[in-house]
Amino acid sequence: MSPHTKSGSQLGTIRTVIFDMGNVLINFSHEKACKQIAALAGRPADDVFKVLFASGLEMQYEAGQISRATLLQELDAGLGCKLDAGKVIAAACDIFWAKPDMEILAAGIKKSGYRMVLLSNVNEDHFDYIKSRYEFPKLFDDLVLSFQVGACKPDERIYQHAITVARCAAHECVFIDDVQENIDAAHHQGMRGITYKGTAELIKSLDSLGVRAASR
Repeated sequence: MSPHTKSGSQLGTIRTVIFDMGNVLINFSHEKACKQIAALAGRPADDVFKVLFASGLEMQYEAGQISRATLLQELDAGLGCKLDAGKVIAAACDIFWAKPDMEILAAGIKKSGYRMVLLSNVNEDHFDYIKSRYEFPKLFDDLVLSFQVGACKPDERIYQHAITVARCAAHECVFIDDVQENIDAAHHQGMRGITYKGTAELIKSLDSLGVRAASR
């Protein structure tokens, strides 16, 4: 059955399903990244967290505001040592593990005929790593990635870009994210949203909007 003929809420039919990636479609751990980089530097993991995350450095990289070279230079300076760039990137990327139930759900939604958009705060190294190891990015009709757009959620610019590539009205989009602030920002742009708390609960929330996944 086409999504255009499904019964939806009084606001109308959902035509595009927009997924966040991290901790929705795939698990990740910043703590693991800090521990692995710390092992290379011979420094406590807390020091790596302060330099890389608490400072906003990694977020600048995700937003495409700084280059990989600048990120590495700032990391070296903050930790007071010269690290091997390749080993740092490998340590920073080896932090993901699969969510098979969500991959199955996403594939079923795609099979049902919905337009699919991936909307993620992600840097280029992480996305290259994920694409090389996981199949789910291939499900999406369009990618809205922070490092390419030049803005991170909850910046309104990234949502506006997602609505453009969704090829439908904002209220015909549903956005799934594990961070409430990001869902609130989507609502502000006129999109409907579901805060991800688990796959079973997500299926119920999607069903209430008339969005159902076909069996594989």
